[in-house]
Amino acid sequence: MGLISNLFNYAKPGPGVEKNQQQKRRFFLFFELFFRKFWKLIQLNLLYVLFWIPPLIAGTLLTPYNATFAYLAFFLIGTFTAGPATAGAVYILRNFATETPVFLLSDFFQQFKENYKQSAAAFLLNSLALFACYASYLFYGEHLDMGFMNYLFKAMVLIMAVLIAFETFHVFLMIVTVDLKLKDILKNCFLFSLLNLIRNFCSLLFAVGFLWLEYKFFPLSMFIFPFIGLTFPLFIITFNAYPVVKKYAIDPYFESQGNAQDDESLFED
Repeated sequence: MGLISNLFNYAKPGPGVEKNQQQKRRFFLFFELFFRKFWKLIQLNLLYVLFWIPPLIAGTLLTPYNATFAYLAFFLIGTFTAGPATAGAVYILRNFATETPVFLLSDFFQQFKENYKQSAAAFLLNSLALFACYASYLFYGEHLDMGFMNYLFKAMVLIMAVLIAFETFHVFLMIVTVDLKLKDILKNCFLFSLLNLIRNFCSLLFAVGFLWLEYKFFPLSMFIFPFIGLTFPLFIITFNAYPVVKKYAIDPYFESQGNAQDDESLFED
């Protein structure tokens, strides 16, 4: 993967990884970190959810009139609030996943500010791509009658939507970890979506399943959503996305510099 690593220019601080640290099985490590950082996850969720309130209000108000406009309004408004906030949240969660010290409020808003343009643009582009998949799926289902070809086209759209979702899993993590132009981040994240298929499927199943349960048990889930409704699935995604970013981006960079693990940690925040 030398081609990928050559694209990276690391000017941002990254997560610390202790030298010669014995690695635990990641399944058990996740739950150990989750319970250890539980109250921090609640604090982060209470902060993060504030930036989703404007798009949620817009989407809710428009849904009775036109579902398509509600979807577009939700993501267009979210571009300016939820997008940059996701960069801040992912930075905090990345540091939780790598057991690196972090100051929740100050680091969140610092990443929100520093990565505002890239994270907003990434949020908008991925939202529009997913909307195009949604519109295409409806079109093939409602306006074309070509028998088997309909199913084929719909399957292709679903596969593309899943790959876009997998690419999104890595985008914000890359934004807060490396110093690259957005087009290079998107290109590499698409490759990461293929290189990390198993973990991506696990992330998708757990995250979508958790969000579906919140929707299914609404309004009872209103007592859960403000506390871990967003950070729990996002922590799963970040935790599973980090290993491929480390393997194909962080490690090759340090190896090319000839000082892969000479220091106390690879990166320092």
